[in-house]
Amino acid sequence: MANLVKVISATVAAEVTRLAYFVTKPFMKKRVWLLCETASQAQENGYELFRWIRENKPEIDAYYVIKRDSPSIDKFLSEQEWLALGSLKQLFYMYHAEAIISTHGLWMIPDELGILKKLTSKTLKAKRVMLNHGVGFLKNGKQFYHKTVFPLNNQIMALSPKHKAIFVEEYGYDDSEVKVAGYPRFDGMTDLSAQSKWPNLIVYMPTFRDNEQHLGDGFTQTELFKHTEALLKSDSFKQHLEQNDAHIAVYLHQNIQACSQYFDSLSSSRIHIVRQGQHSVTELLRMGKLLITDYSSVFFDFVYMNKPFISYQFDYEEFIGARKNKAFIDIRHDLPGYVANTPSELEQQIAQVFADGFALLPAHQDKVKQYFSFQDQNNCERVFNAINQR
Repeated sequence: MANLVKVISATVAAEVTRLAYFVTKPFMKKRVWLLCETASQAQENGYELFRWIRENKPEIDAYYVIKRDSPSIDKFLSEQEWLALGSLKQLFYMYHAEAIISTHGLWMIPDELGILKKLTSKTLKAKRVMLNHGVGFLKNGKQFYHKTVFPLNNQIMALSPKHKAIFVEEYGYDDSEVKVAGYPRFDGMTDLSAQSKWPNLIVYMPTFRDNEQHLGDGFTQTELFKHTEALLKSDSFKQHLEQNDAHIAVYLHQNIQACSQYFDSLSSSRIHIVRQGQHSVTELLRMGKLLITDYSSVFFDFVYMNKPFISYQFDYEEFIGARKNKAFIDIRHDLPGYVANTPSELEQQIAQVFADGFALLPAHQDKVKQYFSFQDQNNCERVFNAINQR
């Protein structure tokens, strides 16, 4: 019953604002752009592009769409910068928008009764732009992001010709619809490891496995837990941290953040179990000198700064075998970093990276250039110019 009331309320709001849109359409002179990520987030490509437009392009009326109770609200300078999801103002500007720009799809359309939701979608005249969130080489998402099924499909941003080829050859986009412009969040990816409160920081950011969610105490029986625990308990690894005045920060994927508690007993003056809200992903990556992950595309952000990473693939066969759609690259051989399969290999490679002074190997540098056409701080400008083309 409560859900029905919610749907009816959303329908009334959408239809009232649709009528207001048609009445005011001849008089609207503003160039309205709506930007967003997920309903609760403002922390990466969507937010960075929004901030840049607000500061550099006053001719654009840019608004950020987000839930009223989002913890990210305090990142905005005033209430005039954001639109509360589902509000009359958000719906009104949605109809008038020249562009709707997102990292996660066109989720701001309200759930209306019957075919009205489709009618609302068809009423929108906005250019629909996908900024992307992940990089996409490691995860085949055709079932979600193919042009024929994804609603935000007028334009999509890519990092390089190699990246663009995936969208054209695999996802059904026309060549002209994919722009090699970079990701806005990379403008902020500058190395701050020299200023880190934790010197010689190793950042450990594993992804999650589908069978790891909602396990409770059962998480301690997973391979991810066992291999992470083994590293943090290793006497040789702890000795390495002491001898090199180094630290490690463990940051779990948001889908299993609640499982961080199972590592708390292993924390020390050099081992830090970090929660969401204490540091963002971007902050940790900028602070780190070495990244350890597994199959997460977060390493792309790290190598963008020309810093080394290790892909710890302790469950390669199980992880890759569980996926119906395979990655677009060989994650054993095509990564711009080291690959470790066992605990001993991982520790050996950590020691090697320290011995090399955290330098990115020439072979890894060559691979980085295949993934990125740009490694500068001008991504927002290029993305804006691509969207602004009429």
